[in-house]
Amino acid sequence: MLQIDHRCHTDLARILLAPHPEEGCALLLGQRTNSGCLRLTTTWPCCNAWGRGGSGQEPVHDRRSRFLVDPREQLAAQRWARERHQRCLGVAHSHPASAPVPSPQDRRLGQTESLMLILSASLGLRAWWLHGDRSVDEIPIHLWDTHKDARPTDVEC
Repeated sequence: MLQIDHRCHTDLARILLAPHPEEGCALLLGQRTNSGCLRLTTTWPCCNAWGRGGSGQEPVHDRRSRFLVDPREQLAAQRWARERHQRCLGVAHSHPASAPVPSPQDRRLGQTESLMLILSASLGLRAWWLHGDRSVDEIPIHLWDTHKDARPTDVEC
C-alpha cells in the first residue's frame, strides 16, 4: 500500500502536468513503515532530460512519450533524503496521451524493485511496483489529510 498526504498528491500533480504535452517526472522520497507500507513524504521535481546531453537518445520531441531523470538530480535527491532519514522509493511520471499504466518502455527502462507512479491528466494517478523480472503489480493508494490528523486514516498497514 502507498500512503500519500494531500499536499504531496497536489505537488505531484502540478509537477507532472506542468510540462504537458511532454512527460513530466519526479522522484518519490519517503519511508517504508514497519508494517511494509510505503509512505510518500516528499516529491522531488525533476526536469525531463530525455534527448539532452548527446547520449544517443531519440530527438527531443520524443519527450511526449519518454522521460529521463538526470542522474545528478537523483544523487542530490538521495543525499537530501538520507540526511532526513528517508529514501528514494521510486519515480513518478506522466502519460500525457495514454492511460496511467506502465508501457513496455517503462517496464524495460524502469528501476526494478521500486515504486512507479504514473499520472494521466484525464485518467488519474496509479501506483505500480516494478519487480526484478520487469513484471508489475498495482499498489493501492491511500490519501490522507494532514490538516486533520498527522497519520493516515482508514489504513490497514
